[in-house]
Amino acid sequence: MPTTATPGVRFELPALPFERHSLEPALSRAQIDLLYSHYHRHQLTTLNAALAADDPRSLATLAAEGPAHLRPAAAQAWGMTLFWHGLCARPAPPETALEQRVARDIGDWGAFEANWKQRVISAAPGGFSWLGLTPEDTLTLVETPVGELPPGIRPLVAIPLCEEAYRIDFGHDRGAYFSALWSRLNWETVMLLLGLPHERPQAMPPHAE
Repeated sequence: MPTTATPGVRFELPALPFERHSLEPALSRAQIDLLYSHYHRHQLTTLNAALAADDPRSLATLAAEGPAHLRPAAAQAWGMTLFWHGLCARPAPPETALEQRVARDIGDWGAFEANWKQRVISAAPGGFSWLGLTPEDTLTLVETPVGELPPGIRPLVAIPLCEEAYRIDFGHDRGAYFSALWSRLNWETVMLLLGLPHERPQAMPPHAE
């Protein structure tokens, strides 16, 4: 994601892949501003205050192997970056290849949505709910507490569970929050990460003379 470089700063707040108002009415600009400009920025500010500008470690490295006092901020910042990439202003319905993959590993599409929603509602606040890929090439859902990356899976989609992600638009109703996010999840990105083929549009029939 592009950024505007600031001399002497190790991590920049990444640019969003959409305009802040473009997720409305599902998510308000005020809600995006709180999560992006306040929460996400705060995690990076915490890291920048403790790291030299030439420190070569990535967010993922700091989250997994960095000093204990920096791992939470690094993990939250890394998860937030994945979260932004998992949203889009003009979502498309899932293609057949993705629906079949989900059905094989988790359940039919409706059950997948209901399962994930219940997990988001029931999870402890502060961390993330993840859609990920296991070493056995199986899709799975998992939750992590604040400051931890999901162990043993390749994350594909991250849903933040901190209050800053939903309190303006939804209060404490995480079910409504999930439903709003569901309508804006970027399934094309998931297909790309999974290496699934996209359906080709049918060729137009020849024009009849």
